[in-house]
Amino acid sequence: MRTISLPPRLILVTAVALALAIPVAASPGQGRRHGLVKQELKQYFQNLADAREFNGAVLVAREGKILLSRGYGMASFEDRIRNRRDTVYAIASLTKAFTAMSIMILQEQGLLSVDDTVAEHIPGFPDGEEITIRNLLNQTSGLYEYLLNPDLWANITLYHTPVELLNYFVDEPLDFPPGTQHQYSNSNYITLGVIVESVSGLPFREFLRFNILDPLEMDNTSYDPFEVDFPDQAIGYDDITTEPVIPTSIDAHPTIPYAAGGMCSTVEDLFKWDQALYTERLVSAATLDRMFTPGLGDYGFGWYIDQLMVDGQPHKQIWHWGSYFGFHGYISRLVDDGVTIIIQFNTSPSSGSPEELRPMVEDVAAIVFSQD
Repeated sequence: MRTISLPPRLILVTAVALALAIPVAASPGQGRRHGLVKQELKQYFQNLADAREFNGAVLVAREGKILLSRGYGMASFEDRIRNRRDTVYAIASLTKAFTAMSIMILQEQGLLSVDDTVAEHIPGFPDGEEITIRNLLNQTSGLYEYLLNPDLWANITLYHTPVELLNYFVDEPLDFPPGTQHQYSNSNYITLGVIVESVSGLPFREFLRFNILDPLEMDNTSYDPFEVDFPDQAIGYDDITTEPVIPTSIDAHPTIPYAAGGMCSTVEDLFKWDQALYTERLVSAATLDRMFTPGLGDYGFGWYIDQLMVDGQPHKQIWHWGSYFGFHGYISRLVDDGVTIIIQFNTSPSSGSPEELRPMVEDVAAIVFSQD
C-alpha cells in the first residue's frame, strides 16, 4: 500500500484547521460565573420592579451572548398584560441612530455626501447654504428646537407631514453659526429625515424597512406613523406608583417626532441592531468609524461616545438615551468589552436628562464585570 506523507507545513496547517473545527467547551468555572451574573442581573431588576422603580424590558449581553432578556411589570395595567422581552416600546431618540445610518447608506450609494449643504437637497431652506449634513448629524447646526414652538403644541395630536414639521423651525434665527458649537436639537434629525426622503424617493418608513430593518430581520421595529404595525404595543404611563396608575396625559401624534424619535421596537430587535454595528452588514467599517467618532459635545452621528465609569475604571461607551410621552430608554454599547445594555421603560422619566438612567447602567455593567 502506498504511504502518503504530508510536508511539515501542511501537517501544521491541517492540525490548526482541525483544532479550529473542534468546539471547545466552556470550563465549569466559566459556566458558574455566567450563571451567577445572570442570577444577579435578574434579581437586580426584580427588586426595582417590586419597588415600581422599573417597568419595562431589559436585555444584557456580552460577546454576543444574552445574559438577560426579560420583561418586568405591566405593558397594560388596565388589561393586566405583562411586559415581555418582545413587547414593543416607543424608543424615542434611539431613532436618531437609524436616521444617521440612513444618511450614511445614501452616502455609500453615492447619492449624497455629509459635506453637502442642506440647500442642495432642500431648496429654499433658510440658512441652508451654511448648514451641512454633517452639522445636522453631529448636532452643530444651530437650528432652533422645534419642540419649543408653542404652535407645535397647539397641534400635537394632529397628523403632520415632514415638510409641515420643518415649518415649526426653519424661519427661526440660528442659535449660533453652524459648526461652532454643539447643541442637541431634534430639528436636526427632522431635517435629516426630509433629506432621506428627498434623495431616496421613498418615505422614511419605507427606506428604513428596505435598507435596515428587513436586512437585519427586525420584524418588531418600525416608524409607524399610521399606528397600524403594533396595535398591542405597551401603553405609556406617567406614574405607576399611584392607585390607580396614571397613563400619559399627552396624546401626541406619532408623526410629530418623525426621524428624530418616532420609531418603536423591542429590546431583542435592538440587540440585532447592536450586533450588526460590529459588522459591515449595512455600511463599511470606515463609515462606522466616522459615525462613532466623537465631535463637539462627545456626539458622533446619532450616538454619544464617552466613557462609562464602572468601579472606578473607564469603559468606552457608545450610547443614546430616549424619552417620549410615557416612555424612556437607554442603549449602552461598551464596545471594547463586547457588552450591550438595553433598557426600555413604558413610564415617563422623572427628569429630562439621560443622567437619570446612567447609574442603573453603571450598576448593570458592574454586575456583568463582577465575575471577571
